[in-house]
Amino acid sequence: MKAYIDNNVLVDIEVKKYSVEDFTGMSGATYYYSDAHINELLEAKGNYKVSQEGRLSLISQLCGRNNIMTGGFEAPEIYEKEPVEMYRLCDNPLRAFIAQQVNTGDDLFMELRKKLNFDNTLFNNVSPELVLKMIDDRMKQKLNNMDLLTYLKETGSYGGKPLYHTLFNLIDSANYWGDKKTSHSNVARLYDAAHAYFAQICDVLVTNDKRMRAKTKAVYSFLDVNTNVVSTNEYLEI
Repeated sequence: MKAYIDNNVLVDIEVKKYSVEDFTGMSGATYYYSDAHINELLEAKGNYKVSQEGRLSLISQLCGRNNIMTGGFEAPEIYEKEPVEMYRLCDNPLRAFIAQQVNTGDDLFMELRKKLNFDNTLFNNVSPELVLKMIDDRMKQKLNNMDLLTYLKETGSYGGKPLYHTLFNLIDSANYWGDKKTSHSNVARLYDAAHAYFAQICDVLVTNDKRMRAKTKAVYSFLDVNTNVVSTNEYLEI
């Protein structure tokens, strides 16, 4: 079983809520990491609560060299790369610049939300499997029968990680398990979308963020991805 562990689970291991052995003791489980883990670690540089060295060691303990990267045709692929080596590759000024640009806002999605006339109660008590289908149906009603994926192709937001980022932003702008707006929320959602993108080639994505679980399930259902999305407790009970 290929398992992808979200960053918040690593934090839970560091604060002793779970142990490394809880995961490595799972028979038949192989763990994978991605540059999303590394970039989130770099984002925490200067935070005395986060040990850069300790986190890299933890990722290495769990995943070894099992790395998932963007491959050909924007699809994720499995490679062999040490976490320390990936850290060196990701540690550059461009990463911080991109994060700053992302955090300036998501006007495109607010504009689309206005066109689609979402209200704050539309997605109350809706299962993740129906969210993007409902948005897709509303697209066709409001935009001359244009479906969501066609719209995204025409706006250049289709394929690979950009598609996941767009769908996560769209779901959030529709106020489905919306993130609390902070100075960091857009970047945090970018990481959530990236983790979901990389985890699509694994059997299971483990995350303790209930908002991310709901958004990821919605995106996976819409894109016909079969990866299971579970909390740590659900995973350990398997």
